[in-house]
Amino acid sequence: MRQKFLVRRDTERNELTIQEFASLDKEIKGREFIGIDKESFSLLCKETYDGKLMRSAIKKGKGTLVTELRTKNMFPIGLYVDKIAESVMELYESKNSDSFELLFDDKEFLGINQSVSES
Repeated sequence: MRQKFLVRRDTERNELTIQEFASLDKEIKGREFIGIDKESFSLLCKETYDGKLMRSAIKKGKGTLVTELRTKNMFPIGLYVDKIAESVMELYESKNSDSFELLFDDKEFLGINQSVSES
């Protein structure tokens, strides 16, 4: 499955918003994986966090931030949430950026070839 996380920091509202999207399109066997088509993603979940809480969690370390980012509705796997947490930390350190997008493909982490062929 391919997933996308869109993270935005709203300084006026003092909030952090994370939207989780997934590509629900079925891959066709025998075709090469071309890339992630941004148009084929469906919104799965949207979470909004208090900016003050995010800053406090960042000060306490990545483990605390991971705990705060995971919710009943959004619970990314360890590899994903670690990268999200690192990116959130960078976002709060940056004065020039207010959002970022992360793209993940489970095949990359499972060691599966990106092109599938039938035997």
